[in-house]
Amino acid sequence: MENTAAPAAAVLPPRPQPRPPQRYRRPAPWLGLVAIGYAVVQLAMVIPHTGHALGWDESVYVSQVDPRTPPAYFSAPRSRGISFLVAPLVSATDSIPALRILLMLLSAGALYGAFRVWTRLLPAPQVALAALLFSGLWITQISGPAVMPNLWVAIGAVAAVGWFLRVPDEPNARWWLAAVLAGVTLVRTPDGGWLTLPLLIGAIGARTWRPALFPLLGGTLLGAAQWIGEAYDRFGGIGERLSASSDVEGGMGLHFSVGAALRSLNGPQLCRPCEVPLRHVELTVWWLALPVLTLLAVHTALRDRQELRRVRVGLGRPAVRRPAVPLTVLPVACAATLALPYLLLIGYSAPRFLMPSYALLALPIAGLVFRAVRAARSPRHLAVALGVIITLHLASQFVILNHTAKQSDATTGRYRTAAKELQRLGLRPPCLVTGDRALPVAYHAGCSSAQTSGNNRSATLPSLLRRAAREPTALLLRRGQARPPAYARTWVAYPLPGTEWNAYLPPDQAREWEARKSRQETSGNGPSMGTMTMTYPTTSWAGFAAAEPAFADYAQDRFRRYRHHVLATLRQDGSPRVTPLEVNFLSGELWLGMMPESRKALDLRRDPRFSVQANPGPGEDLTEGDVRVSGRAVEVTDPGTLARFAEEVHPPEPFHLFRADVTEVVHTALENGRMVLRTWRPGQPVRVVRPGGDDTPPRVEG
Repeated sequence: MENTAAPAAAVLPPRPQPRPPQRYRRPAPWLGLVAIGYAVVQLAMVIPHTGHALGWDESVYVSQVDPRTPPAYFSAPRSRGISFLVAPLVSATDSIPALRILLMLLSAGALYGAFRVWTRLLPAPQVALAALLFSGLWITQISGPAVMPNLWVAIGAVAAVGWFLRVPDEPNARWWLAAVLAGVTLVRTPDGGWLTLPLLIGAIGARTWRPALFPLLGGTLLGAAQWIGEAYDRFGGIGERLSASSDVEGGMGLHFSVGAALRSLNGPQLCRPCEVPLRHVELTVWWLALPVLTLLAVHTALRDRQELRRVRVGLGRPAVRRPAVPLTVLPVACAATLALPYLLLIGYSAPRFLMPSYALLALPIAGLVFRAVRAARSPRHLAVALGVIITLHLASQFVILNHTAKQSDATTGRYRTAAKELQRLGLRPPCLVTGDRALPVAYHAGCSSAQTSGNNRSATLPSLLRRAAREPTALLLRRGQARPPAYARTWVAYPLPGTEWNAYLPPDQAREWEARKSRQETSGNGPSMGTMTMTYPTTSWAGFAAAEPAFADYAQDRFRRYRHHVLATLRQDGSPRVTPLEVNFLSGELWLGMMPESRKALDLRRDPRFSVQANPGPGEDLTEGDVRVSGRAVEVTDPGTLARFAEEVHPPEPFHLFRADVTEVVHTALENGRMVLRTWRPGQPVRVVRPGGDDTPPRVEG
């Protein structure tokens, strides 16, 4: 009989193979990588452009704690927290690159720490995405190494809201909340108050967060203590300081500044007044989408809550656990209160003002992104699409960052250049700078700064003139755009090469500078003066009259004897052009009026250098002498000035009007049959050249 039994091996089931032990996979440190990337971008794209000089507001904050420079005027809206932050390094070194690198490290670490608070509340990848959305903004990147308060308010706001939400479950969270709020309020006291407001409402309205009441009040008051004490010491009280702050801000009131905020996003870093157009709409997609995404995140959170309620009463299937409503609504509420004063109460804007709101809104928007991916039919495809969109968004921010960093480089570079030129003009501490951009230029020159008008008014005119009489002083005015104030009409103007400013020095100071320069040139040390040996000081006709009244009266009389004189200008190819001209003397100025679009007017618009020679009169013997005035013509477009000139002179209208800044006045005349040459330049005495005899050289006097 045939054996048909199968082998035992074919019947028995195979033995189960032991599974390899499951290896523990640590989650990727996404948040740490974001913080490192934030620092790398600052190091590569920001610090190379900002490491040589400080900006306007930075100069104010740093000067408060810099032992090497006088403190600049600290206006009422400012708070001193950022000055305290940099004080240890500033007291030890004056290195601006070292200051930038320190702030880069601190800002990257603070970014990590603030968003790290939220990893107990939200999934770590979602928190990392929120940190990326905020740190990828160009204004966040350029603010990292800057001595400015807004970024630190933003980082503190993220941490404060996170600690507030953790108070019910962690007893130590309340103390962290108090510490963070104290820091935010110390850095910028009004923003600390706006941040605390919705948190207080939440703590009062919900029993869960009642333990946060004392930390909220205590932390805010602790941070505001210095601001309050200064309010009583400098301004007479809190109300008086708030009133002074309102004046500096242009009058706090109802101002709908949303349009100004949009226009400033890819324009100037301070838009005041905000009249620039929105040049690159394509680079503002994120900003335009921000309110839409925020509303969608809030709507989604509220809808999720309704679904969870339906589950509890048996009206639906259990859903995936989603973030609670407070995790979405509270950051949005705090972002709204922080943005409110900058969108509705002031009439100008700057991108940095809304940084705290951007930081808080990044959290619910990141949650919206993750929820959309989880709910999609094809999560992988949607994740890739959203990744591409976020990458394009970051690329657009880098484009704006590169442009803005270069603009900052040019602006702060002019501050430093102007400071060096003032030092070459003899300004050494103790010294004083006033006028346009006086605060940052004075800081880099080691001088005090003072203003007699405007938002930074810190001195009266008599006190300014008293200081100018006893220490080196310079008035900065934009070249060709501003007329010196009445007290400086007789001051001598020196162009500051590499900048758009003229520095006006008091006459005595200018004469001392010219004498010192002449001595150095005579001793063979002229090259040590650098570019200043090539500059030509200017002054008004009133300045000439104050320095040499007899000479000025004679020259003015020579021009008034005849109606028509001869003007020399420069053509486009550099060759001279000579044309007839009438001149006028009004209000201590020499005026040149011309027909519209005349060749000489176009010449002066292109190159302001001119020379005008008084009509020599009849005859051939020069008995009346020859007078020539040279200088730079400044076109006047102010309607009021043009109207006053037309009322006095009655020229054919329309007309061009130029004000003469004098660089040289020359008088040539016959005396006892010999030609005598007299020359005057601003800051110098009259130089007289008399011909010598057969065996003697010409004599030079003065």
